[in-house]
Amino acid sequence: MATPADPPRLYRGLRRFDVISLTVNSIVGAGVFAMPAGLAISSGRWSLAVVFAAFAVVALLALSLAEVASRYDVTGGPQYYAHDVFGPLTGFTVGWLFVVSRFASYALIAHVMLDYAAPLWPALAAPWPRAVAITVFTAALTMANVRGVTQGAWVGNLLTIAKMLPLVLIALAGLWFAGWIEIPATEPRGMGGLTSGLLLALFACFGFEAAAIVAGEMREPRRDLAVSILGGLAISCVLYLLLMLACYAVLPDTAASALPLADVARHFLGPIGGTLMSVAAVVSCAGGLAAAILVSPRNIFALGESGDLPPASAVVHPAWKTPHVSIISYAVLSWLFAVTGTFEYLVTVFVISRILAYGSTSAALLVLRRRQGPAPVPMPGGTLIAVAALLCCAAIVFTTSWTAVRDVAIALAIGFAIRGWVRWNVAPRAG
Repeated sequence: MATPADPPRLYRGLRRFDVISLTVNSIVGAGVFAMPAGLAISSGRWSLAVVFAAFAVVALLALSLAEVASRYDVTGGPQYYAHDVFGPLTGFTVGWLFVVSRFASYALIAHVMLDYAAPLWPALAAPWPRAVAITVFTAALTMANVRGVTQGAWVGNLLTIAKMLPLVLIALAGLWFAGWIEIPATEPRGMGGLTSGLLLALFACFGFEAAAIVAGEMREPRRDLAVSILGGLAISCVLYLLLMLACYAVLPDTAASALPLADVARHFLGPIGGTLMSVAAVVSCAGGLAAAILVSPRNIFALGESGDLPPASAVVHPAWKTPHVSIISYAVLSWLFAVTGTFEYLVTVFVISRILAYGSTSAALLVLRRRQGPAPVPMPGGTLIAVAALLCCAAIVFTTSWTAVRDVAIALAIGFAIRGWVRWNVAPRAG
């Protein structure tokens, strides 16, 4: 008697280089082009201090994630850890926070990419050509990722290399010209300005969880996860710091520059330099979108596997071994936010939703150490790191706009309604 075939499983094809590249690609995106001027405006002469504060917060969160991730080798990342440690409702909450923030992030990056592309191709300043451009680009990324995780990673690696080359050259200029001597002289815009600067820097640094989310498709997740998370974050933070120093060293007033990195390139190479950096900005944003469409559908896939979203979202393509339904769903919804502009409502709560999601992993570290003992990759002082991370998360939540907190609550309520509908209508039929 024939036995039913096992359902297809995700293909483990990602190497360490692929995942480090994915982590850098997930972090270094649209934020890098907004951070120098944004920080100079909001934080003034405290800009570098704000950047280091953001690096410290992100490092605490990433160290917590690296230890917790070393205990697992499955797709899902922080939402899976929260589900395993605290139960299904917490797992869904974390997963939904990531999903909502990723829809908004994709739309935001797409708009920044088109803003930088408009001077290169003026037609993109009009609404309809912009809609067509993002439609074609999203469709191409979707097809590449549906056909295989290795192809998706190859596209991401290529875009990472292409965008990093010009950024590294500008960063080296910051080191050569000792930009730390020319930090902005203006005063910050009060405590609100420092808070705004910190949120901007955090926005630019988020995305380090990418490696953990695709662990189920890595060849050696227990060996490579911690290196990929911390290595990708370190590369990104050093790059950010040097880029800011380059702007401070070269530009007379970074705060007055709408496109500071393009202006730095123009200073060295003339008009062609500004054009090349605009191209680099477009490529950088394209790389961020490629990383998003590789990583983000795995959040939806994990929620489908746990029964929080319709079962179709957890289906794996029998030939290509990819979560094709989740990939297509993510692409369509992100495209909808991008072409309609409704992402603006979600952008306001992006940082706070991510902070809450990341904080759950720091809390999981404390519980797992008590339950299971040392992790395969233990972080020295891990308990203190996790406690410090949680305190930072709480401080950011309580010092940010209460409107943002309210908006996060609304987004969660929508997610709970979807989850309740699925469990009420789908689960009984499945049983």
